[in-house]
Order: sequence, then structure tokens, then C-alpha cells
Amino acid sequence: MKKPIVVALLLFAIILTACSGFGLPTPTPIRRPTFTAVPTLTAILTPTSTPLPPTETPAVASEWNGFPIMPGAVAGDGDEESYVFTIKATAQQVQEYYQLELGKLGWQSSAEGDGDASLTLIFTNDVSATLTVSIIAKGDEALVLLVK
Repeated sequence: MKKPIVVALLLFAIILTACSGFGLPTPTPIRRPTFTAVPTLTAILTPTSTPLPPTETPAVASEWNGFPIMPGAVAGDGDEESYVFTIKATAQQVQEYYQLELGKLGWQSSAEGDGDASLTLIFTNDVSATLTVSIIAKGDEALVLLVK
């Protein structure tokens, strides 16, 4: 009678072992995302000593192709055929300047046009070259165009 008890105990041990999870795969923990604070860069403004732009426009060239540019002229620009600048002066002041300065260089005033806000002066020299000085005035400023 001992045999059936031993067989029963053995059978009971096998069943118990099968039910205990022995031999089953071990569960793997699932990684869940976590939120971690990420450092961010913050700009820090540091004052610098940036030079301020000049308050006055720098003076332009003193001459163009051998012709004088009126002192105090600003915002000048030109090429081989013409030069234009602005100046704080009346049309009459510009006219007087160019008649005097071009006269010193041997240029003769051959014609003048007179208008309310504009004036055209035409100069010639001894080799029949011409220079036109056009003046457009507005208040106490003038736009001057030299054309050869």
C-alpha cells in the first residue's frame, strides 16, 4: 500500500510543480517614458559700446573731372558724364560760385536760363567744350547737376 501513496505523492508533486510557474518565462518589466526636465539656454543681453552713426553726412569730393564741387556739398554721386550733389544754398549762391570758380579756370558763361525754382548755366571753354550746371532749388537747399 505504500506504493499508491508514493505514486500519489509523486503525482501531486508534479501537478504542484506544473502549477507553480516553474519553467514559465519571467515577465519583463515594461519601460514607461518618464519626463525629465531639459535645461534650456537663456540669452543674456550684455550692453556693448556700438558707435552711433554720424549726425552729419560726410562731405563729398572737392572736384569732379577737374571741375570744382561747391564746398559744403553732400550726397554726391556721379560717373564720367555727370555729377549730382545737394547743398544747403540758394540757386543764386550756386550760380555765383560756379561763375566765379569756372571763370578762374577759363570757362565763359554763354547762356543762362532763369526760372522760379530752377536755373541752368552753360559754360564753354577755348576748345569749345561745354559744361552745363543745372540747379533745382527748394527752400534753402539746392540739387546741382554738372554735365559735360
